[in-house]
Amino acid sequence: MKLFDNIKIFSSALFLSCGAVMTSCNFLDIVPPEQATLYDATKDADATLGFLSSCYAGIVNPIRYNASEGAADEYVNPPLWQGGDQKIAYDQSNQNQPADERWTTNCKYIGQTLLFLQELPKARGITEMERIAWEAEAYFMLAYYHSELLRFYGPSPIIDKIAGIETTQEEYGGRWHYDAAVDWIVDTIDEKVLAGHPLEDKRNTNETGRATHVAAMALKARVLLYAASPLWNGEFPYPTWTNKVETEYKGKNYGKELVSKSYDEGKWHRALEACREVLEYAQQTGYCLYGLTSNGEVDETVMKRYKSDNITLDKVYVPGDGITDEFKEKILMLRYLVTARANDGNTEFIWGVNLDNDSFLTASMPNRVLKQNNGNWINGYAGVNPTLNSIERFYMADGTRLKEPTDYRLFERANVDAQRPDIIKMNVGREPRFYAWMTFDGGDWSTQYANNKPLIVDIKNSAAQGYDPDNFNRNNCVTGYFNQKFISPGHVRTTSGSQSWKKGPRPLIRMAELYLNVAECYAALNDEDNAIKYLNPVRKRTGIPEATKQMITESGYDIMEWVRNERFCELWGEGHRLHDVHRWAKGPEYLGAGKRRGLNGMVKNPSFETFNTPMVINQPFTWNDRMYLATYGFEESSKNLNLVQAPGY
Repeated sequence: MKLFDNIKIFSSALFLSCGAVMTSCNFLDIVPPEQATLYDATKDADATLGFLSSCYAGIVNPIRYNASEGAADEYVNPPLWQGGDQKIAYDQSNQNQPADERWTTNCKYIGQTLLFLQELPKARGITEMERIAWEAEAYFMLAYYHSELLRFYGPSPIIDKIAGIETTQEEYGGRWHYDAAVDWIVDTIDEKVLAGHPLEDKRNTNETGRATHVAAMALKARVLLYAASPLWNGEFPYPTWTNKVETEYKGKNYGKELVSKSYDEGKWHRALEACREVLEYAQQTGYCLYGLTSNGEVDETVMKRYKSDNITLDKVYVPGDGITDEFKEKILMLRYLVTARANDGNTEFIWGVNLDNDSFLTASMPNRVLKQNNGNWINGYAGVNPTLNSIERFYMADGTRLKEPTDYRLFERANVDAQRPDIIKMNVGREPRFYAWMTFDGGDWSTQYANNKPLIVDIKNSAAQGYDPDNFNRNNCVTGYFNQKFISPGHVRTTSGSQSWKKGPRPLIRMAELYLNVAECYAALNDEDNAIKYLNPVRKRTGIPEATKQMITESGYDIMEWVRNERFCELWGEGHRLHDVHRWAKGPEYLGAGKRRGLNGMVKNPSFETFNTPMVINQPFTWNDRMYLATYGFEESSKNLNLVQAPGY
């Protein structure tokens, strides 16, 4: 998908930070005479559209290994990286040095968006329809940036107007009660974005990435789903946390309270209504799960796309007997799912962001992938390493959960391939997503990156992809597994040094999330039948049998755990997991000390038995309830006297 061309083209003179609004960021209050002025920003249609484009520039790619998104339990990085994700997971982020500063960024773009809304009425050379539509887009971005503040920081200030330069520190607004902030975001979307339907349901290829009616509905549904979740629905661990000022919105006074102290089932009903509404509307307007038609049948056209990239099915390796071409085609389809653009037939992405560079792929790539004609190796950073927790969560090929994942026999040789004798039982008989996105010792990485062929991974061999501190001090595989999600099957690298780099979009919202959101609402309301109903389209697309009540009963897990596990597998690495664990109030269960495990990969030339020994990853992961919320820097509270710090910091 392509974010429209002007997304990052804006004058520094127009890019005013958020000190101009009701918060505490810095304010650029002097425009040098040689630079463009606000008058120039709306002098004609192109200038005004460029101004609008700048409001989108604060969108953060959620697929990141060195920021908050990487602090979940999906994968780990090498210990020497010491990135922001590790500092967050180690509980080393604090107000003196926040490990991932999103507060200022979001506030900055809220200010930019408010400035656009202020100047839009003065725009020349645009039609009234354009004015109305661009105003709706700006309000969508305003709602989006506020929703991101809620996701990371919990109760946050609502910034809905530009403050005068005479505003004092005491007059800046403090945090809002979480529920009031949710209502403001929802009302903004309903009244300023959806009302009158000024936005298109879909964008053409050159405009993909801009707000749509469907994206606005989906954002609203996500905000309500989060609000209904346990952390914000009666289980916040610091219920006595209070504000310095009172919150009042639409006649309701919340006092100085910041979070609800009791459970409200009505929040789930409200979320369900919004989640169902957007899913049904998206289906009506032509969005569907990639690989399936709008009728839910297999889309043969998409399933055969690999032929256009000259990919033969012998480039898709699956250990074991009786592997069908249909199974391999499903694996290829799943690889294209997260890399194909709209003009490639991808109708799943509701909203996405395009990238100028994609360090996540380089960070995922093993060492010594391809030796070039000049003798140099193509190396990655080898450091986005799926945890054993991730490997265990993917289903078996029959759609059931892995039975007894700690059984030592799973780490014995499977003896399914004489050419690859060290493949273990854990990695045999799994679902297509596992083979599409994970890579194991003896398996393949990519489809044709290594001179039109997959790389056969040898993680026990320090002269190949194994632990080699002499040549790769920082970049070594920690867990015995590599990630290959988000690399296009059509990406080719040759020994001559050339490559056909096929950059794909990164999803912010896609159809699978909409299905799983509805399923989660039904599970929370103890409606197992409907939860299964909305769970199964995602499973069917994946290529595993649909879930049944009997399957769920026999598994020993309840329906909510099935929904959460499906969400883990389907949305792996897409930036949801940390926020999901937080909103479910499951931090100690999934993110505490000793929870992240892997194989024994950090050993030079280990034996088969040594390498295939499950172990706790030797990094200082820990959990403290304060980690449910991010901290802002101490300078924020020094500028805004009404802004209270998150509890525990």
